Amino acid sequence: MSKAPQLGNSKINLMQSLQSGHTYSASAWIQTADGPNMSDEDRQRANDVRDLLLKYGMTLSIGFQEKVGDQYEKRGNINLFVNRPKEAGTFSRPSSGYQDPSSQIDITPEEIEF
Repeated sequence: MSKAPQLGNSKINLMQSLQSGHTYSASAWIQTADGPNMSDEDRQRANDVRDLLLKYGMTLSIGFQEKVGDQYEKRGNINLFVNRPKEAGTFSRPSSGYQDPSSQIDITPEEIEF
């Protein structure tokens, strides 16, 4: 079996420099080429993909490389867990994979500050 990644992106657009030792977070959306303008049918398909990842306890591992000459050198990685669907204002991390004490967060969307 090939060790090549199943997903890829040729470019990463950063809006500012990231610094080693700082804490950053990442989020991801499953979407079609239409982006946020997806049809209801496509939105359901995206939810189906999310549900499969949850069902099988999978995460998405993302690696960052920098092109140096003709080679790519590792610069960092992200492991994205799958969010469970929002249910009655309760948000929780998946039951398999990474777990920490804050994995059950009981908060309503109105309580979240942006």
